[in-house]
Amino acid sequence: MIWSRQLRDQWVKWTHWEFWPSWLFNFPVVLIWLYYGIRSGNLFFFTRANPVIETGGLLGESKINIYHHLPQGVYPLTVLIPGSLQVPSMILDLVAEAGIPWPAIVKPNMGERGFLIRKCVDSKEMLDHLQAHPGIDFLVQEYVAWEEEYSVMYHRFPDSEKGAITSLCVKGFLQTTGNGISTIEVLMLNDPRASFQLDRLRAEQPTLLSRIPECGELVLIEPIGNHCKGTTFLNANEHITPGLTAVFDQISSESTGLYYGRFDLRCRSLADLENAEHFSILEYNGVASEPAHIYHPGRPLWKAYRDIARHWGILYRLCLVQKRRGVPAESGRDVLRQLRDWWKYKESRG
Repeated sequence: MIWSRQLRDQWVKWTHWEFWPSWLFNFPVVLIWLYYGIRSGNLFFFTRANPVIETGGLLGESKINIYHHLPQGVYPLTVLIPGSLQVPSMILDLVAEAGIPWPAIVKPNMGERGFLIRKCVDSKEMLDHLQAHPGIDFLVQEYVAWEEEYSVMYHRFPDSEKGAITSLCVKGFLQTTGNGISTIEVLMLNDPRASFQLDRLRAEQPTLLSRIPECGELVLIEPIGNHCKGTTFLNANEHITPGLTAVFDQISSESTGLYYGRFDLRCRSLADLENAEHFSILEYNGVASEPAHIYHPGRPLWKAYRDIARHWGILYRLCLVQKRRGVPAESGRDVLRQLRDWWKYKESRG
């Protein structure tokens, strides 16, 4: 039985491209990058897109720096906990002074794909998480409880007042429905998407996995909306409207130096978001952003690469405008140094 599930999971992983390792999926993307790099005469042309973010948001960027370039009030209460700060009472003072309630989200100031992100129910869990990863700069952030989460891919050319939303994705969090008999772990074994998360959750949340939910009870397994944590990404492009675009035009006009990227946010409803009400931006990702709608289950692989190529074309044209405006690209030496430092950081943290 165990072997049959393992074979099933491996079959799903390799026959459904949304579960492929990033190095495999991104190989053709490297070719797209090289095409536009050669065409522009600078392989690192993309760093012009968001000049206030390290490498334009390719990797290793500081999240707290990005928040400082967004308008006040559109992102959750957030405080930086330096990795050098090891005194629990001082950490607790910083969180209290920022007015952050519990539960809270704790995540690295540099991170990607859900790396070391955790929802902590109280200060003890937060301190345990920080102490388990010494030397890392972490952010402690207000947990946004609104149930709907979206990824909004948006760009605006610096010489224009209006931009465009080119991808809208709604996230379906990892959850299961109880039958009154089976544990959550057993229920997860029956679903490949959930089964992929079991090794991680056995280490992080063994108590949750051992619980037997009541018949018909809907259990939220993972509150973090990352694809690598089991979240389903669903294409919602049909809901892109002029009104929704206008909301992000306003956010973009009040931001500094952010022209191309993806807003990951929570809101009470899409209608509220379109009215610029009851929403909070959890993350802003720069040039490494993917149009998240491409991961809709069953979407053909060729359509995913088509959409990615289209976005690289937008990025290329935006950077040409930035070049004419005198915005320099980062040097290859600086980008490679950032890449080297990022890999060292990742390797040292496992």
